[in-house]
Amino acid sequence: MCTSPSECRKAALRAAEKGIEYLRKSFLKEELTNVVEDHKTDVSRKVDLEVEDIIIRTLREEGFKGSIVTEEKGVVGDGEDHAIIDPLDGSLDFSVGMPYFIVSVAIAKGETLRDVVAGALCPSFGHPCYSFDDRGVYEGDLPLKRGKREKVMIFYGDPESKQLEFLKRSHELLGRPKIRTPGAIAFDLLHLVRGKVLAVIDIRNKLRNVDIASAIPMYLRVGGNVNEDVLDTKVDSVRVAGDIIALDDEEKFKELIQARAALLGRR
Repeated sequence: MCTSPSECRKAALRAAEKGIEYLRKSFLKEELTNVVEDHKTDVSRKVDLEVEDIIIRTLREEGFKGSIVTEEKGVVGDGEDHAIIDPLDGSLDFSVGMPYFIVSVAIAKGETLRDVVAGALCPSFGHPCYSFDDRGVYEGDLPLKRGKREKVMIFYGDPESKQLEFLKRSHELLGRPKIRTPGAIAFDLLHLVRGKVLAVIDIRNKLRNVDIASAIPMYLRVGGNVNEDVLDTKVDSVRVAGDIIALDDEEKFKELIQARAALLGRR
């Protein structure tokens, strides 16, 4: 069942665990990386569809009755509650043999990302699964203890003048940290949840709700700052959420939000 946040967390966690178990066993199996659908701006691979089926089936087995919003199939079923899943964030990394990918499952009892009550993130290798509900964030079965922050920012942008100027400004503001672009936004945000990086920024204005539905609410539960506009993204279907500016430092966060408005015209 999934009537309370704690029950929803257990359902999301079980589904994500099943998904990552399959992906870990399937890593480096070339036949699973074959493209089966071309969406012009993105593709679906055999592995995407197979792990998605596993997650959907597990959610139903765990008693979730609402609609399931998925990256590949769109919307499965109906109901007031919504499970928002990204079965393989980092699909391209998986396909080229880079072990940087993650399974994301979130459950919302309402229409927007603000209404997500529970979720889970299960990374590729070396990590336990992480989950959250109304009581907090968990690392495996234990309450999360945030770690020591490294001088690193994760940044995604396109090579055009205003976005490059924003990169320069954010780089200076954060003390000239090292910049990384690993390729799986939910995994990137998990490093922020864990307290390991300074900031995660994506200003391409094309992130979708399925990419961030578990990671952003999880980050908010550890006291992080995220641009407010993204939280109003609806979760009843796959939708564009836009940019992400996420970091702990409130003053620097406010400065970056102002820079975003000035340079990119987005508030």
